[in-house]
Amino acid sequence: MPGTPDLHYVRAGDVLLSEAAALRYSVLLEPFGVSADGDRDDADPASTHLVAVEDGKAVGYARLIAMPDGSARIRQVAVEPSRQRSGIGSSLVLELVGLARRRAIPLVWLEARVTAIAFYERLGFKARPGVFPSGRTGLPHVRMEQPLR
Repeated sequence: MPGTPDLHYVRAGDVLLSEAAALRYSVLLEPFGVSADGDRDDADPASTHLVAVEDGKAVGYARLIAMPDGSARIRQVAVEPSRQRSGIGSSLVLELVGLARRRAIPLVWLEARVTAIAFYERLGFKARPGVFPSGRTGLPHVRMEQPLR
């Protein structure tokens, strides 16, 4: 049985981020027929990248983006399929919420697939009214928020 992954903050150019990019694509986009046109904004200075590492391999990823309005957005939460439902996704999200709190960010939000609403609710997020299609996959999503003050 695999152990508990370590969480690592990484920057653009880090080999772990390259591994995480491949993981993001295979989990979030490839199953829905979206082409691999690259992750356009890994070098975005507003992004903080968090990678879950197990036995030297990226098994999970999530990103926190500082938004111009003072809030922070969590994006691209992805976990290796064989390790899903093991707590990795929760660890990633909770770590990023904690980072936002340490940075005195008043609100964290994300756009969740409707199939993931219950997961994010367990982590303290609340769904806003309205369902909309994701731009790349077309899957139904909802905005979810967690005030931190």
